[in-house]
Amino acid sequence: MKKIDRPKSSHSDLLQVACRNKKLKKTYPKLIKFYNRTERLARHYDNFGGNPNDIKATKLSADEKEAILYLYDKPPLGLPYLNSLRDSLSGETCPMCGGENPTTLDHYLTKQKYPEYALLAFNLVPACACNGDRGERLYNQATGARILHPYYDDCLLRPLVRILFDPGETPPKFTIDYLLSMHDPNYENLKYHVENIILRTNFMSFFSKNWFRVRDRPGDILAGYSKCMSTKMDFQNYLAGQHEASFGGQGPNSWRAIFFRSILNKNVSGWLYNRYHANGYI
Repeated sequence: MKKIDRPKSSHSDLLQVACRNKKLKKTYPKLIKFYNRTERLARHYDNFGGNPNDIKATKLSADEKEAILYLYDKPPLGLPYLNSLRDSLSGETCPMCGGENPTTLDHYLTKQKYPEYALLAFNLVPACACNGDRGERLYNQATGARILHPYYDDCLLRPLVRILFDPGETPPKFTIDYLLSMHDPNYENLKYHVENIILRTNFMSFFSKNWFRVRDRPGDILAGYSKCMSTKMDFQNYLAGQHEASFGGQGPNSWRAIFFRSILNKNVSGWLYNRYHANGYI
């Protein structure tokens, strides 16, 4: 999970050109009427931050939906922003799940239910394979809880979750601890996001594997830790530094940041300190 800058343009102007391009035989003249709506749809989306509680699906004809999705699947040269967005965060942190290497695009408002926004830059978020894991999940109509939007939800700028567990258990039972107050307006959105995106990825497997590595082979993950083992406070300060360093370029909710935040818990760091001394890992 990561807050990223919203594209400067919705690129509705380029979409308008594509709608009226007679050379695009697969889509012309199916989108002539849609042409007049693109700019208004972009403003409407931006005004409501893509919130599905406020934005209702527009009625499109079957031909219009087919043509829009065709342009997305096989974009003409006149829509270069699609590939630019797709590649914009390659090798970095996935804004949707906090994993790595987002090389595809996630439709925040899903393209099957909201095809009118399928080509809107504001609705297209670089993502990793979590895009497929999420499927059509977007929001709970009964409660209003929804997926967080990396372009609009500022809460993504702060640490949102950590993992709680008993380090002495084998295997430990990992549970999500939400760091927003239950009274925060985004608390239920955060829970919905974690349950419908993050927990559908291999995040828990990542966390478990890294826990056993840091428990049994600390040098694999904790570079230079043995120089910071004089006292529990020294080790705690070392882990705090690793946690802060994990933010760099990745944000406070990358998988790596969540991992270090979780072992920074004094119950865990103290247990590791004692284990390293008892087993000669220093």
